[in-house]
Amino acid sequence: LFMLNQYSDRVLMNYKRMTDSSKIKAMKFLARLETPCGMARPDLQPFVAMKKVHLSLSHGMCQFSPVGFAHFGALLARRGNIPDGYRYSKMGKNLLSVIGSKEVAGEVICVSTHVFCFVEPVQSTNEFYQEGHKTAMAAGDMIIAMVNIIIHSVNCFWIGSSLPTVRKNFESTRYLLEQQNNAT
Repeated sequence: LFMLNQYSDRVLMNYKRMTDSSKIKAMKFLARLETPCGMARPDLQPFVAMKKVHLSLSHGMCQFSPVGFAHFGALLARRGNIPDGYRYSKMGKNLLSVIGSKEVAGEVICVSTHVFCFVEPVQSTNEFYQEGHKTAMAAGDMIIAMVNIIIHSVNCFWIGSSLPTVRKNFESTRYLLEQQNNAT
């Protein structure tokens, strides 16, 4: 964190680009490893998140850097450092527009929105999950698309949407899950 705090948001947004193809492949591998690692070996997840940020700072930003910053921000927030977690999660989401990474955009939106909910009203952040769903669907990432839409539906209940709206959201989500054979 000390190394990362030396860089302003502006500097990070305009940081050099990663050109070494072997480093880009390593970042892609680490990006794909993050979610399964969180399920099977959560004790290793911090190392994966930190390694992606370290590679980005050492060798430049690539299309997988935004997901590294989003997961790093989530890690900090889970450890109680909400301000820095929010900063780096927001950085991950903002990097999407600079780098144009469609492959991991749905995951970045999902993970960063989890952290945004600690700082911003859930009512104003919940729609990001719909954006994450659409983005992940466009990229062919069905798992992240379904995660986004499930969280959106659950949050509709918690933010006080009308019960007919909540029911409609859950029915729509169930239909989508059934279409993907994920309803069990």
